[in-house]
Amino acid sequence: MTPPSKDARIVIVGAGAFGLSTAYYLLASGYSSITILDRTTPPVPDGSSVDISRIVRADYDDIVYANMVVEALQLWKTEYKEFYYPCGLLSMTPTDNPKYLADALANVCGIGLPVTQFSSGQEAAQYLKLTHDKPLDGLAGYLSHDAGWAYAAKATEHLFRKCMQLGAVFIKSKVDEIIYSADRTIVTGVQLDGGKMLRCDFAVIAAGAWTDTLVPSESRMLATGQPVAFIQLTEEEYGKYKHLPIYINFVSGFYVFPPHPESHIVKAARHSHGYTNYRTVATSSSSRESSQPPEIDYSKGATPPVRITLPKDADDCLRLGLAEYFGRDIAERDFVKARICWYNDTLTKDFLFDYLPGVDNLFIATGGSGHGFKFLPIIGKYSVGSIEQTLPTDLLDKFKWRTDIQKKEDLSRGGTPLMTLQDADAGVYPVTNAEST
Repeated sequence: MTPPSKDARIVIVGAGAFGLSTAYYLLASGYSSITILDRTTPPVPDGSSVDISRIVRADYDDIVYANMVVEALQLWKTEYKEFYYPCGLLSMTPTDNPKYLADALANVCGIGLPVTQFSSGQEAAQYLKLTHDKPLDGLAGYLSHDAGWAYAAKATEHLFRKCMQLGAVFIKSKVDEIIYSADRTIVTGVQLDGGKMLRCDFAVIAAGAWTDTLVPSESRMLATGQPVAFIQLTEEEYGKYKHLPIYINFVSGFYVFPPHPESHIVKAARHSHGYTNYRTVATSSSSRESSQPPEIDYSKGATPPVRITLPKDADDCLRLGLAEYFGRDIAERDFVKARICWYNDTLTKDFLFDYLPGVDNLFIATGGSGHGFKFLPIIGKYSVGSIEQTLPTDLLDKFKWRTDIQKKEDLSRGGTPLMTLQDADAGVYPVTNAEST
């Protein structure tokens, strides 16, 4: 692979965290012709780089990502400080299942970040002044003081403005297909919605959960939907709970943010194995099935549908977690709204920064796997380092397009097994190994 010249016409498909950060670092490195494409102006409403909050934590069982978060935190606390809220992160798990948490704690302590450990949920509840019935019952863990959350939509808008100020061009359009040379070794352009072709010398596909619709991943990545819900608090309740850290249960997958300072809304979600949504992807040369988010035609004025309910498995999980942390009164309230947030999962849950094998000028920047947004201020540096092949060899290997398709268990996820969104909405759940024996 030969990196593009500084004056090459570079097209970036996707204006989320990966696409915008890659654009910014390319522009900052002297590349002069950057065009960013997405279906609507960022933050794109059905993307994952949107919404009111995303976790920023160094609490990883993988030291590479833990160190990358420390690097990102320097910018969250300076250039992005108006979008960052350092409230801390309470990580808990049943005391007989501590593997992920034990490794994450060891890494955070090894880096030197401040933590407070709790041998029981009761001890944590006393520390946080939780007074409802049996808060955090049967759990143990620790509070990571240097963690927090980012106002995702506003941080994305900020980075988009920075790219525009540095000379990027933004085109609002869906990309229907990648156009190749006759021998398919070179990308010559991308076909936009309506049939227009935009020519380029180099293409970066940073389309998140939509990546597999443009570049067949051959099972290396999978778009999965994750449940998210929002509950309104009163002014009095906001005053009572605003001091709380983020809370995550690494067995159920449940996590929740403190109430938002502007809206007083509590956002709860589940980091789980997720839901799939298979549809037919047709191009000029092939047709295949791919899991992808529901289609929204922004060009015709469509907007993401507003849900007020979630599949029962998700609803049960979120309400149980809310009861653990906030008590039953808040847990049993109607959701103000709910949504399905779409990840692009890789088999190893590592980011994917690499050239598509056999295509000299097509680069893939994706694989957020539910933990990418926290790296918004720096992730483009690693993407551009992979484009230019200047990253250390171990990182180039970690982020490469793997020829050996071998899945690695993600111990940070909890909740129900992988299922289709259609089955989840219908209440049809897969049979687990325990149930089948």
